[in-house]
Amino acid sequence: MKPLPDILAEALKNTRCKQVAKNQILLYEGDITLYAMVIKSGIVKVYDIDSDGNEKILHLLKCPAVFPFAYFTGGDVPTRWFYTALTDCEIYFMPKEELRELVAHNQELNTYLMSWFSREVHEILTRLSSLSKTLARDKVEAALKFLAVQHSADGHNGWKRVTFPVSHQLVGDMTGITRESATLTLKELQKKRLIRNSRATMLEINMAKLCAG
Repeated sequence: MKPLPDILAEALKNTRCKQVAKNQILLYEGDITLYAMVIKSGIVKVYDIDSDGNEKILHLLKCPAVFPFAYFTGGDVPTRWFYTALTDCEIYFMPKEELRELVAHNQELNTYLMSWFSREVHEILTRLSSLSKTLARDKVEAALKFLAVQHSADGHNGWKRVTFPVSHQLVGDMTGITRESATLTLKELQKKRLIRNSRATMLEINMAKLCAG
């Protein structure tokens, strides 16, 4: 497990850390929270829900993510999306005014948070751009590249193992296609040895083949 950066760990040293169970909703769309949350371990999904009740995953957050993103806009801005624990998590809860006070008097912390936020926005825009692709396979491959780069550990012989279980429904929610379409596409990619399941739903991705294809 990757530790918190020193600058963030120092800022959180007196902050309570809570165990959050998988599937627990942390924030609903429209919430105004008094806390900034920082992920110590686990994955939090950021998503919207369409008119048919389907989840549309916008991003997956990991340590050392700071959320909700509304925190960075200042003031009491309502949360734009839902935030739910995709896995069991450990999360720090710091009163947002306390964090703003720290940032105001610590330029290094301010620079770190702005840099982190800029990188996350870049990743979100890259992912949203991939959703405009026409073919289901192109959408799934873009999601797999995101998982391989942002949420995997090196395995054997060039394979990358995603650090949490990946279901076909999750892939569907990440790409805006049905679970059935996700299943068919993943089976096709598995036959071509671009992906494999090492055990249960632990997904491994052959990044070299994926990029070459």
